[in-house]
Amino acid sequence: MQDYIKFNGVTIAQPDDDGYSVNLATTSTEDSDRDMSLVMHNTPIGTVESYSLKWSWLKPAEAALILSQVLNRPSFTAHYFDILTGGWRDGEFYATTFNSPCKILEEGQEYWDELSFNMIGVNPR
Repeated sequence: MQDYIKFNGVTIAQPDDDGYSVNLATTSTEDSDRDMSLVMHNTPIGTVESYSLKWSWLKPAEAALILSQVLNRPSFTAHYFDILTGGWRDGEFYATTFNSPCKILEEGQEYWDELSFNMIGVNPR
């Protein structure tokens, strides 16, 4: 059975074929550094995952549904495909960097050309 991305348990329009990508950022201890011979002495303390999402040609109601689940929330639950486990899981995220140019504003035919934003993991992995 096909699984779907959901925000707070709500199934949303699925991102574009090229609209779902992962970014992993590992943070290291303050004393991690290179020595005089340029050898790195690194002590990772955790990795934060984030996903870039993008939809094209969204109807206003679809964009509004997505945004109602993530905008201005300290966190939301995302059901998503996880690169670290190779499977679907639930995780806590917050959303940043929204972009949404409008393509058509003709009455009855309004469409958003794109909706994109990043969802960043609340908890390290």
